[in-house]
Amino acid sequence: MPMLGVQEKLSYGLGDFASAFTWASLSLYLMYFYTDVFGISPALVGTLFLVTRLWDAVTDPAVGLLADRTRTRFGRLRPYLLFFSLPLGAMLALTFTTPALSETGRVIYAFATYIALMGLYTLVNIPYSALPVSMTTDNDERRQLTNYRMLLSYIAFVLISYATLPLVELLGDGDEQRGFALTYTLYGVITFVVFLITFRGVRERYVEGDSASNPLKSFAHIGRARPFWIMFATSILVFTLMLMPDSAAIYFFKYYVGEASSVSLFLAMGYASMVVGVIVNQLIMRRFCKRRVMIGANLAYAIALASFFVAADLGQPFYFAAFMAAKFINGIIAPTMWAMVGDIADYVEYKSGHRATGTTTSAVTFSQKFGMSIGGLLTGVLFSTYGYTPNTEQSDTVLVLIKSMMSVLPALGALGVAALMLIYPLGDRRMAEIRTAKPTAA
Repeated sequence: MPMLGVQEKLSYGLGDFASAFTWASLSLYLMYFYTDVFGISPALVGTLFLVTRLWDAVTDPAVGLLADRTRTRFGRLRPYLLFFSLPLGAMLALTFTTPALSETGRVIYAFATYIALMGLYTLVNIPYSALPVSMTTDNDERRQLTNYRMLLSYIAFVLISYATLPLVELLGDGDEQRGFALTYTLYGVITFVVFLITFRGVRERYVEGDSASNPLKSFAHIGRARPFWIMFATSILVFTLMLMPDSAAIYFFKYYVGEASSVSLFLAMGYASMVVGVIVNQLIMRRFCKRRVMIGANLAYAIALASFFVAADLGQPFYFAAFMAAKFINGIIAPTMWAMVGDIADYVEYKSGHRATGTTTSAVTFSQKFGMSIGGLLTGVLFSTYGYTPNTEQSDTVLVLIKSMMSVLPALGALGVAALMLIYPLGDRRMAEIRTAKPTAA
């Protein structure tokens, strides 16, 4: 029976608004910050991203298992928002700070701060992502929570994409290193304050499900779930290739277009289109199965992305329009994907008889971060292979590479996701049966 009010849904959604100050920054600006501001090579940045994912392979499942076994007066998942959001905000500021160290010292600093940032992000975001299953058993309410989350996340993306570089210029007074440090100090404070609002505004109502007593059993149950592996592969494709335009955009404008300042408006308009897509998703999901939505939306996304390759040479109105169309469709895809994560948690519980919401969520979020690291490594390897040199005029080969990263490469990822969804077995009718039959069905 539905029980969540608008205030609680909004409080939950604000958690992803707070998360976006980390996630958007990693997606949009960290690669550029490391190569063009901090001063380390693209290949080394790619290695940093990959090494950090090895750390995530330990921390993500550990946090998921810990969350499933946490019992406090604040609930099972909410305490992580209370106790780790302040360290997360502080580490976000430190990650975008350039210390007065030798080249070797800066590399060590980059590894240490980025690994710590991702560890703290995991401690906050995995419990946060698992909250809907503990807040309500109603499928429509979970879907609404996902849409609130995505809507507020991409509103934050609009603000961050539009404001970051102007803030860097304003606060740094022409000094990018100082500007990034001060801007991300501000973002760290916002992260902490907004997560506290989420902590105070949501309730966990379903926390007494039976968790597997042996941690290895939790992952064994997940490992036997075929839908999980399809979603794992989907997440890797999304975060390796489909989100590549986000991090490549600043290079596209700085070197291909020659107007670096225009990237802020470009990204902001793209993410504003995503906000509209999230709103439209709410209407679409009432009528169509999530699996079918994913297939159709990813095919459309591939077409929109591929068109950018041609539009890039036709002038600003054309490549702005192509990017906005792609981001609108991405706004339909993203909340659908997150709603499917909750389906997998329910499926694992149905098959095993044990609740493992945090563990399942951690396994899926690891695949997303792993895909993001592979995308960063791929970018670093491609840049190094084709001769990218920061803050100089680029060769024609590098310029074509940058344009392909905005279009053809992510389009291939979208086609791959559509193909995977053809074999995904959890349609909405099947999930209705599973939710009725699982051990903690209300």
